[in-house]
Amino acid sequence: MAYRLQFTDDLPTSVRRVATEQLDGAVEQLGDGHPDDPVEAVHDARKRLKKTRSLVRLARPSMRTRDYRRENRALRDRGRALSGARDADAAIETVDALAERFAGHVPAALFEAVRAALEERAASVRAGAQDDIAEHAEALRGLRAHVDEWPVEAVDGRTLARGIARSYTRGRDAFAVADADPTTEHLHEWRKRVKDLWYQLRLLRDAWPGVLKATAGEAKALSQLLGDDHDLAVLAQAVREDPALTAGPAADGDRLLELIERRRGELLEEARTLARRLYAEPPQAFRQRVGSYVQATAAEPAAA
Repeated sequence: MAYRLQFTDDLPTSVRRVATEQLDGAVEQLGDGHPDDPVEAVHDARKRLKKTRSLVRLARPSMRTRDYRRENRALRDRGRALSGARDADAAIETVDALAERFAGHVPAALFEAVRAALEERAASVRAGAQDDIAEHAEALRGLRAHVDEWPVEAVDGRTLARGIARSYTRGRDAFAVADADPTTEHLHEWRKRVKDLWYQLRLLRDAWPGVLKATAGEAKALSQLLGDDHDLAVLAQAVREDPALTAGPAADGDRLLELIERRRGELLEEARTLARRLYAEPPQAFRQRVGSYVQATAAEPAAA
């Protein structure tokens, strides 16, 4: 089913159903420990864990602090165990995007030389990605089996309004920090908060599909801009730290870093423009508006 809460169900049941679907999907992607593409399988499983964590954050106001921290920590730790498997492939995609963006501005050989070095690294990562797949799948089965015990019995429309308002506020605050001081760390932290808002708007979409789907689309676009920026930052760090990436006669590390910084500046301006609209409302106004949609929908009687 789609990644969204069903207001025709009671909300605790709906929360558990979404969590179950996400974790079942992650296990399915990892298969019996031998997926066709282990890197993509791990990447998909990691995304599903992030979606599940956003769901837990949405339900957080109804949970005791220690219960929330326990569930969030379990999902976070498993996500970290899955991290890194796709980074090498993402670096190749980032170089390809740079080559397209700056086609004709610099010799194509600059990008081709770096891409060739990254492809070697990616092949090595892909060869080793299979090793821990079965362990990851078993750990995810354990998380899935625990969902029925999640302490979310008190989730209601007010809970969900408070949960998404908290994500909105945290994202708005993170934007202010990143806008004033756009370090890689600040931008990455802001991106995580944007992704939470995007996922939670998707979860609540049925409260008013026309409005919330559109807002979720804008949050997704902002998340993608910040994701592209993060990939460029990771590539720049790799270029600085690994001389082998720019060791070829056609590879000019300084020129590549210059293009990366130029593109990051473009992305930041796009992100700022979009963020000023996405975060235009004061947090209290956002909470009241979205909360009114959620509570009105949650209170509607089921169709006969």
